[in-house]
Amino acid sequence: MILIILRFLLLIWPARTETAESANTALPGCSESCGEVAIPYPFGIGPNCSISEDFELSCRTINRSSTPYWGELAVLDINLSLGQARTSTPISYQCYNSKTKKVEDSNWSLWVPPFCYNHEKNKFVVIGCDTLAFVNFINDQNSYLGGCVSGCGSLESLTDGSCSGIGCCETSIPAGTNNITFWFDDDKFNNSEVYSFSPCSYAMLVEEDGFHFNTGYITTSQLKDQNVTVVIDWVVGNTTCNAARTSKSYSCKSKYSNCSDSNSGPGYICNCSDGYQGNPYLQGGCIDIDECATQKNPCSKPGKCHNLQGGYHCSCPLGWRNNHNNLQECELNWAPLVGICAGIVALCFLGLGTYMILERRDISKIKEKYIQQHGGWILLEEIKSNKDSALQFSLGNK
Repeated sequence: MILIILRFLLLIWPARTETAESANTALPGCSESCGEVAIPYPFGIGPNCSISEDFELSCRTINRSSTPYWGELAVLDINLSLGQARTSTPISYQCYNSKTKKVEDSNWSLWVPPFCYNHEKNKFVVIGCDTLAFVNFINDQNSYLGGCVSGCGSLESLTDGSCSGIGCCETSIPAGTNNITFWFDDDKFNNSEVYSFSPCSYAMLVEEDGFHFNTGYITTSQLKDQNVTVVIDWVVGNTTCNAARTSKSYSCKSKYSNCSDSNSGPGYICNCSDGYQGNPYLQGGCIDIDECATQKNPCSKPGKCHNLQGGYHCSCPLGWRNNHNNLQECELNWAPLVGICAGIVALCFLGLGTYMILERRDISKIKEKYIQQHGGWILLEEIKSNKDSALQFSLGNK
């Protein structure tokens, strides 16, 4: 009975208990977007709209199109749950000018402290048929020098999608890298001997999933003055998650949020707890997910979905029960059916026994009535009387 009452209370309990929760993603009075890019807190556009100056962005309008900028890097999107942002970064190049017999180049230094470049999603890529490019990776503790050589004797040796040293070379970057500098060795590798089909060479840090080598990069200058996408890891604070929980500066402000340590270095990120969504960096920023309102019902038929705070419950109709291995599924509940069948059989036997008892009573009444109608009681009295006389006679002779 207690289990039935508890189950009933779960079904009627309101799905949301805090009306203070909201869907806002930015601080009050601050812009939530720039152009088509959402700007969630801890980032913000302008002063007093971000968690610190490191997260302050500007919104620039160029040719009637607005784009958020972090320093000189255009921000393409911000991912709160991953603690990542995608930015547009320039490509370094060197091109041989056959008329002047000189090399024109453009080398870049990409600097993003206190954030860092994601070492799993980004690659250092060099493109060219007579190219040697160096790169200096710097993080908070160390500096690493790397490089890539790319060469090709003819266009026939190139293959679209292949970046293994023939026309294209790539290498990984160290974890925690927040400063990268590119430069070319233009003394011996300057495209002067291949300029007829490969006038330029390129070096870039690029998001691996967004890059696909095309042989057209060798024969044209289409990459010159272009930008590519790079993934940046960002964190809040400069301590571990456990240490931050007890600090007054703890940045996970929503009641339904938690923190996790960064894989790139000191600091942590915040996420809404399971069953909630929104912005964990704001008071009341994480709101309950109504799983029952989604297009795909989490409960399999014939179950019914009931939204709960931070989750949901699947109830089953009469004659069914929740599967112990998967509470989202309903299975036939054979126990009540067996009980009902046993009850029906017991009622049948009880009815049969009652019928037999009543039949016996009816037969006895009929026999008695028959005896009365044909003088049976008088005959019995006479027989009894004769028996008594015979008994007295035999006793007298003795």
